[in-house]
Amino acid sequence: MPLGSAETLALTGMMGSGKSTVAPLLARWLGRRLVRLDDEIVRAAGKPIARVFAEDGEGRFRALERAAVAALPPGAVADLGGGAFCDPHGAARLLATARVVFLDVSAQEAARRIGEDPARPLAARWEALRARRLPLYRRAHLTVHVDGMTPEAVARRVLESL
Repeated sequence: MPLGSAETLALTGMMGSGKSTVAPLLARWLGRRLVRLDDEIVRAAGKPIARVFAEDGEGRFRALERAAVAALPPGAVADLGGGAFCDPHGAARLLATARVVFLDVSAQEAARRIGEDPARPLAARWEALRARRLPLYRRAHLTVHVDGMTPEAVARRVLESL
């Protein structure tokens, strides 16, 4: 079924899966607005995500994330961040109003891509998070395995599959 003009295209997946690189390509190719949930959270919090985690805790971050999902404009291409689709309320909303694409990446590929990035407060728990989140990610409308693929190839695969 083709993507409707008012239907949001939402990318989900673990850190290092390519959401932040693929989403702008899709937005440009589709002529749609790009929304990066992390940018919306930073704007709402008035500080970087690492500081939200350090000063306010993960619970506050998740509340900001939930509000950002609820505010997604129709027809946008959304880079959800790794945990947004794992929230039951956010996931239900996204599954009803968006086309959700899970970019699936292996631990080895993700480690190669993200390295030791201190701006990613959950990177040290990557494998445990993936194990917990994988059943949730599998609810997405589409899964694209991204290992060994360029961002352009991933974006093409998404478009071909819609």
